[in-house]
Amino acid sequence: MPFEITYRFESDHVFAAIQGEPSLEEFLAAIRQIGAASVNWQQRCVIVDLTQVRREYSFTEQLVIGQTVALNFKHLHRAAAVVQAERITRVGEKAARHSGAPHVAVFASESEAVDWIRS
Repeated sequence: MPFEITYRFESDHVFAAIQGEPSLEEFLAAIRQIGAASVNWQQRCVIVDLTQVRREYSFTEQLVIGQTVALNFKHLHRAAAVVQAERITRVGEKAARHSGAPHVAVFASESEAVDWIRS
């Protein structure tokens, strides 16, 4: 399997980790899967850990990812992504915000994301 999603449920958020090397289409499917699952969660915030995603996505792919995040996560109070610091471009974050999900942010560590979720 090219990728895997695991979940950890915390009191105020869900931590979803994507691991592997998903193609763009598979990555978008993972976002849709997390978004669909989140409708049934008590928690209204999600942190998506992307630090174990081995594939890098182009500028255009990051735009599409951000738009997909907006469509699938806009019902959540906050949605954070955690990526390696050197991969932070803010392209997907800006695309998500521009597409109707204003409470999306990208961080280099889980602790930063948790602090933002709880602020």
